[in-house]
Amino acid sequence: MGNDLWEDAPAPDDGAAWKPDTAGGAGDENWQPDGAGGDDGLDGFTGDNTSKHAGGAADGGCRNCGEDGHFARDCPEPRKEGGGGENSGECYNCGEMGHNKADCVNPRVEREFTGECRDCGQTGHRASDCPLKPAPRCKACGEEGHSQTGCEVNRITHGVATMKGEDAWSMFEKADKERDVNDIKKALLAYAKAYPDCTFEQLEDVLRKEDMSTHLIARQQEVSDTHTIVNLQGKPDQKYTVSILFAAKPRRAKFAEGYPSSPEENLVRLTEAGFPMDRMVPKCSNCNELGHNSKACTEEKRDVEKVLITCSNCNEEGHRMRDCPADRKVRGGARTCKNCGEEGHISKECEKPRSAENVECKNCMQMGHFSRDCPDKEPEVCRNCGEEGHRKNDCVNERVIQCRNCDVWGHTGRDCPQPKDWSRVECSNCKEKGHTFKRCPLPPQEAPAEEEGGDGGW
Repeated sequence: MGNDLWEDAPAPDDGAAWKPDTAGGAGDENWQPDGAGGDDGLDGFTGDNTSKHAGGAADGGCRNCGEDGHFARDCPEPRKEGGGGENSGECYNCGEMGHNKADCVNPRVEREFTGECRDCGQTGHRASDCPLKPAPRCKACGEEGHSQTGCEVNRITHGVATMKGEDAWSMFEKADKERDVNDIKKALLAYAKAYPDCTFEQLEDVLRKEDMSTHLIARQQEVSDTHTIVNLQGKPDQKYTVSILFAAKPRRAKFAEGYPSSPEENLVRLTEAGFPMDRMVPKCSNCNELGHNSKACTEEKRDVEKVLITCSNCNEEGHRMRDCPADRKVRGGARTCKNCGEEGHISKECEKPRSAENVECKNCMQMGHFSRDCPDKEPEVCRNCGEEGHRKNDCVNERVIQCRNCDVWGHTGRDCPQPKDWSRVECSNCKEKGHTFKRCPLPPQEAPAEEEGGDGGW
């Protein structure tokens, strides 16, 4: 049927017949004749579509010199000028070629600034020299005319919501009942803002008289040099840190460090206590001094110890696995033995004697020997015969048994001829000695579902 339709189809007109590509678009300016590519030497691509790496190294090669085996950052050749509109290789500090600003050891050479100001957008000056630059503001209070180092505003209550003292105290009582530390601190600072002369020791004294849950504990705790401890009046450099807690004594031994020994000592400490706050003073990463950053540091630049990079493929230092010249190991296939270091097996399958080269002794914490071979360990006593010098598993002597009823060697408690010593028997119900579970006067205790292996009824 299909053949009949195809045979009955009319022949195309002369203008619509199939033609060779070379002659098909003679009147079209965008027509490209048949061939291997374009006539411009770009294989059919325009200059805008040509990669900047054309003619250089393959993927993973250097884009500076065009060679394989290294990247541009590790290239030993001088950096080419231009670089496709990127770094020209000129140092921004001294203007010389061959190094960058980070590695420059020459004094700074002032040059004419031709870029745009990031404040006003005009060319010819930097943002630091901008005539339209707004006046500097204090980072602590946000006001103009002074810096944060000379700010006299009470920073601890600055920005706190202003409310009446009665409302702040009602908010404090509600937060105390709910034991919400964040709301307690907000209410405490709002109350201190309403009553500027209020102190921590006065608040703690009132809290104890009212028998409230909140405790203001003055702990001795170190803070970083970029922070300071500020009291409710805004005075910095206090001695103790105030912690908002719900118990007079520490609940954990770790938290007890720096804790006051008594409530009286706590009240004395609160006179020199406050909350930690940021000093808002820069710290130099070169000399570790406060007041300036590393760019304005007058001391000689210190060498920073760089972290050594170890290749996870060949275990050599100086490069990563992606740059490793060695053959890539098959992940998941080869296994490395921790005993001999060879691949193809693990330590429990190793046929070589166990090496103690990288072993730490569990007895003396020294390297190079096992705990069973430690020269500092106490004499080993056999649990079978009671002699020294060997273990129970290696014992060839007859087993020596000690009775747990009369402490006499040679028989067990079940075969003891002496009357049963009930003072040594512990009850599994009440954990008291002198009777068994069946003779316990207390009712049987039900074990929790978790201990019984259940799910608690869920």
